[in-house]
Amino acid sequence: MDGGSRPTCKYRSNPPRAGRFIAATLDLPYPPGAATATIAGEPMLALNDPLWAKLDDAHRDRDIPRLLAGFSQAWDDEIAKSLFWDCLCHQGTCYGATYAAIPHLLEIAEPDGNRRERFEIALFAGFVVHCVLEHRRTGDEALPGLPETTEAWDRKLDCYRSLLASLEDRGRDISHYERNELLPRYRKILRTAPIGRADIVRIKAIRTEFLSALPRIGKMCEQALVEMSHDESGLVPLLGGVAAAEGHRDLAGLLFHEEASLLRCTRCGWGYRYLLFGNQMALYADEHPPSAKPAAIFADNALLRDHKEKAASRHDSLVVPAADTDALAPSLARLLLLAERAPAQRPAVLLRNFLGSFRCRQCGAIGPLCVT
Repeated sequence: MDGGSRPTCKYRSNPPRAGRFIAATLDLPYPPGAATATIAGEPMLALNDPLWAKLDDAHRDRDIPRLLAGFSQAWDDEIAKSLFWDCLCHQGTCYGATYAAIPHLLEIAEPDGNRRERFEIALFAGFVVHCVLEHRRTGDEALPGLPETTEAWDRKLDCYRSLLASLEDRGRDISHYERNELLPRYRKILRTAPIGRADIVRIKAIRTEFLSALPRIGKMCEQALVEMSHDESGLVPLLGGVAAAEGHRDLAGLLFHEEASLLRCTRCGWGYRYLLFGNQMALYADEHPPSAKPAAIFADNALLRDHKEKAASRHDSLVVPAADTDALAPSLARLLLLAERAPAQRPAVLLRNFLGSFRCRQCGAIGPLCVT
């Protein structure tokens, strides 16, 4: 399964703890005591720490510590969503400030009465964990957006150097906005003291703190799902957050991206899209092999016509959903139980199908819809 960018909003014995599993998946050290669902003490990076000025986000135009401090006093949904999805995780890209902010957000989400805060923070933090898992496909062990060398941090400034050089080109006419807004911003960013070796030590501590928070993020997603079950738009992405915290990379991607997801046969790699008709999931095969260039094109006519007619008449395969009698890993069985507790049927229907199997039209193999 290949993931997209932002969410569309969207027992075997002795299972490993969520944090330990994902830390092992990332080939990163697992901090002592991190198997508990709490972070010991205050967040590592205080809100008045000067390192915040060096940590990047998508635009570097907001005072993130000030916003976080404000949220602890008075929550604002619109400001929070803008911070989360426009600055800290823009189109699926995470940044240095993303990981430094999460411990503070977890503290805000902690009080029992903060249900709305917990809901929005859980959606965001769960998706960040999903982004980390997706990045692991590249073989890079560092957290995406949180490099561990001074050279890599310096390369993050190259785009601003290029933009500034373009705006300062005397042969180019620039607009009032570019002259009065962008030029001062870019100059200010490039005047900021660079990340040094001492900062790298602290950046590694930010990474460690984020990894230690994974069980807490999974627990928060579960709690938000139960508390806010009336908000159907968040149910499936919250399941994705729980799946991500448990290390189920492909399943988390399917739950976050739903119909935007690209499914692949686990044997031959052939691509599929899906449509859901009631409880039945129909698959539509790619018209070209996985190695085709340019990017593969799906049998959109069949998929779109079936979607329009609301009937699976032209599908290439049907998914056999996971049954109650199927042997599931404890974390998956628990995830299914959470989905079935929701008043809406869609979360459980999607999850049973994602945990099911199908016959590949290309190679004929019967296999799972995704690797769990």
